[in-house]
Amino acid sequence: MNPKSKLYQPEHWRSRAEATRKKAEALTDGKPKDRLLKIAMEYDKLARRAQVWQTRKNEDDTWPEQEL
Repeated sequence: MNPKSKLYQPEHWRSRAEATRKKAEALTDGKPKDRLLKIAMEYDKLARRAQVWQTRKNEDDTWPEQEL
């Protein structure tokens, strides 16, 4: 895992979701449009997961090291 990778950045997934929704808005056919909207929803889920991961990582970084 590379925490600096854009795959762990919530904004990366949010921007992909937004771009996918824009593509869906340009379509009139139901099935392709629905597929793109579902993909955008999955990107939103990935953004939430990345946000949770960042929050947990930041919380872990603030804990003092315990002596053994």
